[in-house]
Amino acid sequence: MTISTPGHAGKQAARAPADHTDDTGNGTRADIPALARRYQALLRRRMPWDTAWQSLADHFLPTRCRLRPQGGGSEEGPMLNSGLVDATGILAMRTLAAGLQGGLTSPARPWFRLGLDDADLARSRPGQAWLDEVAARMRSVFHRCNFYNAMHTLYAELATFGTAFVFELADPRDGFRFMPLCAGEYVLDCDAGRRVDTVFRRSSMSLRQIVQTFGLAALPESLRETARRNADERRSVIQAVYPREDRMHGMLTASHMPVASVYWLEGRDGGEHALRESGFRHFPGFGPRWDVAGNDVYGRSPAMDALPDCRMLQQMGITTLKAIHKAVDPPMSVSAGLRSVGLDLTPGGINYVDSAPGQSPQAATPLLQVNPDLSTARRAMESVQNQIRSGLYNDLFKLILEGRSGVTASEIAAREEEKLVLIGPVLERLHDELFIPLMDRTFECMRELDMLPPCPPELAGRRLKVEFVSLLAQAQKLVGVSAADQYLALTLRASTAWPEALDTLNVDHLLDTYADSLGLPISLTRPPEEREQMRAARAEAARGAALADNLKQGVDLVQQLAKSPLSGPDGRQISVLDGLADLIGRMTGKADAKAMPRETPGDGNSGMQGVALNTPKPQTRETA
Repeated sequence: MTISTPGHAGKQAARAPADHTDDTGNGTRADIPALARRYQALLRRRMPWDTAWQSLADHFLPTRCRLRPQGGGSEEGPMLNSGLVDATGILAMRTLAAGLQGGLTSPARPWFRLGLDDADLARSRPGQAWLDEVAARMRSVFHRCNFYNAMHTLYAELATFGTAFVFELADPRDGFRFMPLCAGEYVLDCDAGRRVDTVFRRSSMSLRQIVQTFGLAALPESLRETARRNADERRSVIQAVYPREDRMHGMLTASHMPVASVYWLEGRDGGEHALRESGFRHFPGFGPRWDVAGNDVYGRSPAMDALPDCRMLQQMGITTLKAIHKAVDPPMSVSAGLRSVGLDLTPGGINYVDSAPGQSPQAATPLLQVNPDLSTARRAMESVQNQIRSGLYNDLFKLILEGRSGVTASEIAAREEEKLVLIGPVLERLHDELFIPLMDRTFECMRELDMLPPCPPELAGRRLKVEFVSLLAQAQKLVGVSAADQYLALTLRASTAWPEALDTLNVDHLLDTYADSLGLPISLTRPPEEREQMRAARAEAARGAALADNLKQGVDLVQQLAKSPLSGPDGRQISVLDGLADLIGRMTGKADAKAMPRETPGDGNSGMQGVALNTPKPQTRETA
């Protein structure tokens, strides 16, 4: 993000909206058949992941998978796994998504702040005020739109499928809005730097929705009458968003925008029919991956590691349910003579049975006596459940977000450090693939929509730096700060025996580092120049106070001497101050007499001239 000069954002916003579109219908330059072929190629590349995604959705996120059935057809089907007997995976994934939401992008507290590449300039008063105002406006934008709901959905998909995608759209009419996509709806592709820069998505829309979005004229002739007669009939619409290479730089028309956005109808109505071609100045979506191996486009997730445990838990649950069912409703041994009559085994049922002499009157007895060891089975299932929760980082988020009673501070620090080491690489990838691109695009859209305050001239041309101060980001920093705590505690203990140990501390640097680790805003700390001025003023005030104290002590001493009695040489009572003054006067007179030269023999005038030339004029002294 580069800061522009004041007024530049307003001119850009007046020229075109942030996401420029051109509703020209069939007047598109895009090669729809070529885009359709590329879409099919990307679908074939994604095919190995489809089976894994369906299994993951069955156990962790049943409602967020939209895979098309083999051989085409509608993707609408049962949303839930009817054979699921244990919801541990679903509940653990819910906890992980909520933990990531609260730990990374909590709506209740600031989770990012803005800085500059020049730290000294960022600490200046104009720089601080402008950066704080921009960050406050960005947070206000996120609160007014559906950003936090979209992030919660994205975290759940990211932790389940290893890949997620969300669009960020902005225009003057509708403002900002975020649109997360479901797994199976989209295919991705990466550039040479392995960053996601292409997305194709398929959405099922009714003809009424298509007309509302693109207009009736955008439909082919064969569908216009159908749209009037049966507006609820559904069709598949494909959108392709990709960097445009064959464009004329400097033009911002729909066919020359840096990022192309092309819609077309898929399938059976006259082949691929173009609906609209539009564009964006910047890639409008974010496709974070949990972990990526090699040149893979799609990522791997912690749910993939916990999937075998979920399957084991599912099998254990089925076995336990069967054992309970046999114990409650065991198989029965029934007399063969009742085959034609039947037997009512419902509660309260009445059966009339003839019993022969010497035979038992029982018509039916349990064939098996099943006594399942439910406590052992339950302990085994709880062990697997805890392993699933641990694999989805539930213990980490509960440690950070819940109460911490009953554990010591050192135990908490050790457990936090251990867990944060495991999730640290994931947070770094999220910063690179989600948060930094998100802040860049949001800032650019706000600038183009003239939503930023006027920029101070001294900040023009500088690059903005985003710092994340979320709960997890601070926890990672505080793991390193614990070493500073230990060093400070050691220094303070050593200073009790050796005071010179405090000379090793750089207090300013220590406090600045601690404030940065705690995520405090820069405006809470004073710049170095202001600190020096305050210290100089404090030292001057201390010197003035010391001088005033010395003067006061001198005045008190003089007053005490003036009040203290003393016997004079002639026997009368005088004060000590008068005696000191008389003594000083006599000693001064003797010194002046010794300093006066003796007269030489000869003319008296010559002797007086020598005294006049060589000695100063005597001064009259007064004694108190």
